[in-house]
Amino acid sequence: MMAFLRKGFQLIRDLQKHPSECQDVSFDGANLPDLAAERIACFLDGKDLINLGKTCKFWNEVSQKNIIWKTLVIKRFGRQAISNSKSSQIEYKMLYFDLAKSKKAATAFQVVWLNGDYLEKVKDKESEFGEVIQLNTVCWLQINEFFLGVLPGKYSLVWRMKLDRVYVNGNSKEAIEFRARPEKGCGNELCSKWTENDLRRAERRHGNCKWYLQAMGNFEVTATCKVYIEIKGRISFWCGGIAWDYVELRPL
Repeated sequence: MMAFLRKGFQLIRDLQKHPSECQDVSFDGANLPDLAAERIACFLDGKDLINLGKTCKFWNEVSQKNIIWKTLVIKRFGRQAISNSKSSQIEYKMLYFDLAKSKKAATAFQVVWLNGDYLEKVKDKESEFGEVIQLNTVCWLQINEFFLGVLPGKYSLVWRMKLDRVYVNGNSKEAIEFRARPEKGCGNELCSKWTENDLRRAERRHGNCKWYLQAMGNFEVTATCKVYIEIKGRISFWCGGIAWDYVELRPL
């Protein structure tokens, strides 16, 4: 089996380095059995598998196999990602790239006090997802969600938000925290603290009730993992006047 795998990897390298010299290579069962080809494909990530499928008809057929995409989903995102799917007939390629998206709507987050009074979902024509989370007034702010299978690299945490007479009552040190936290041992945590003065300066800069992209800071992921995203505020009194459209993990 290892001999077949080595031969398969060598064929891929030949195609990438000398495509004109590989026109006569025959990818039939005698050269590379289907099982070995599938094993090779399962070592790749989604983008690499797509690129491999563009090299020739043989690899294109391999790259379309649903069972391979199922393996890639489990490898990167875990079995829970499959069990969470509501469909019994899963298109794993579609699921893979859906899970790999770097943006997540604010309405997909778990929101404490989302009751229509303190916080609420509001339809917005300017929203990329159609609905946003609007903070009216609250003293216990807790919004959290996570991204699965985030690949190693450096990222910027970016929120699309707007401010409308924003306030954070309490002393001058009271702040709303925007966090990005890789799983333990898989990177460094980002915690960006915003006081009332910080938020009011941002409102003056970007305009009242105007959507804008706010970079909260950078963090690093050192191994493929889950990254937790959180907005947190334990304010002595109340805070309000903020809306969120989506969050993005932007590669640097």
